[in-house]
Amino acid sequence: MSHIVMQANALARHYEVAQGFMKPKVKVKALNGVSFTLHSGKTLAVVGESGCGKSTLARQLTLVEPPTEGQLTLSGEVIEPTDAKQRARLRSHVQMVFQNPYASLNPRQKIADQLAEPLLLNTKLSPQERKNAVENIMQRVGLRPEFAHRYPHMFSGGQRQRIALARAMILQPKVLVADEPTSALDVSIQAQVLNLFMDLQDEFKTAYVFISHNLAVVEHVADDVMVMYLGRVVETGAKSVLFSQPLHPYTQALLSATPSIDTEHRQKKIKIVGELPSPLNPPSGCAFHKRCPYATDLCSSTEPQLRELQGRQIACHHAETLI
Repeated sequence: MSHIVMQANALARHYEVAQGFMKPKVKVKALNGVSFTLHSGKTLAVVGESGCGKSTLARQLTLVEPPTEGQLTLSGEVIEPTDAKQRARLRSHVQMVFQNPYASLNPRQKIADQLAEPLLLNTKLSPQERKNAVENIMQRVGLRPEFAHRYPHMFSGGQRQRIALARAMILQPKVLVADEPTSALDVSIQAQVLNLFMDLQDEFKTAYVFISHNLAVVEHVADDVMVMYLGRVVETGAKSVLFSQPLHPYTQALLSATPSIDTEHRQKKIKIVGELPSPLNPPSGCAFHKRCPYATDLCSSTEPQLRELQGRQIACHHAETLI
């Protein structure tokens, strides 16, 4: 039975940004009040266009940065932003797989050494035990034993992502954050890597936070979906609920843009007018109101809060009219 491995409560991350010589700094709210609960063996997909705060959220979840506000709980412990020893101890409980596997691998280090390094830093295993663990995880991700003594440049993109996944999973973390892990791969390889992700999740019961622009991929791997816009969550719920009947106008537009070869499931494209607002000067009220076809004066003056509606949480004043 699954249990809670990570919980975020109103996580926020703000940055002071310089505007230029003799100009005052401005505060950018890259992440603004994000909450969710993640269970073991389950996948939470985080979607939204560039600039919505997905990567900033990933840095909070992997303990790279402390949140400006809010609270993060990992493996039953509340993360204290000022407790460096606690963060170092818990960092092995959450690992990350990046979009570009080649950039995340050391070009001067053999694969076996890169896979063994997390064990060397975080465990007290003997050299022989580390070697056995490396051989075991390589077999599980579909890498041949002779690959252990090669360098990253000697592999294809798909093989490098398998290596990156093996390095992340060798510590058997509670949570794995995957930031666009298949977008740099050929289409023919993407399905293989996604299936590998799911097989390892079934084996280790690892919880995934899967960041992606590709909603077709999200539909394949996710249990729950969280849609973000300009640092805030606008709609979140079970995948089946959001994909069958999205209610927020932004979610509807994202899903309508998903290509499909099945003519029966093709949706009418919803065109979003305008550009994503600058986080340096976000609009008042609902951040989406200047691009929303259903916006009213209420939307421009009052910021909607997440509320329960038809099995999901949604931040929209007029969601009932879209049912």
